[in-house]
Amino acid sequence: MKFNLSASRRITAMEDCDSSLGKLDKLTRDEVNEIIESYNAFCNATQSLLLHDHISFTTHQFVSHVHTLCKHGLQSLLTPHFLKVLEETFERNGALRFWQHFVPYAGLNNNDDINIDEDEIESVLCNALEEISLEKQYHEKCLLILVHALQSFNDQMSEEGMHNNFEAETNYLTSKYQWIVSSVLMTTLPRVFPGL
Repeated sequence: MKFNLSASRRITAMEDCDSSLGKLDKLTRDEVNEIIESYNAFCNATQSLLLHDHISFTTHQFVSHVHTLCKHGLQSLLTPHFLKVLEETFERNGALRFWQHFVPYAGLNNNDDINIDEDEIESVLCNALEEISLEKQYHEKCLLILVHALQSFNDQMSEEGMHNNFEAETNYLTSKYQWIVSSVLMTTLPRVFPGL
């Protein structure tokens, strides 16, 4: 019985693969080029967007690339790529900068002779939290640009508008981003803070 179930799953997977490959066989050269160009442009626009570089692209161009890729059934590639770049960018521009604020205070536990100004430490903490909060808020806005682009494609394809999908997608991606922020902060925690 186990063998038959496993064989059945393999046959189903092969049929799904054949179906996907069949779709690829039906693409024209122009459609393949359109997909390649749109995906490359989407990747570049994602990078520019997350790096605060609005000179290289416009939101309209970003949405256009998302729509082109969705039109070809490739929406499943968009969110993982966007989240991967978002995570890398947050690590570089958010977490690592955040922890750098505290490196000068790393030896406080080992050396009680260091003269500590509580106002200075409070100021450093406030500045670090403000910086990382601004970066996080900006990334959340970028995430909403992606969600709006995906939803506007769905709206074009459906008369109903699918507002529940928009809310569910927004909640899922926001939750996923919160998890990314937490995990990146913990994995980039400098070794000079052993107690955390």
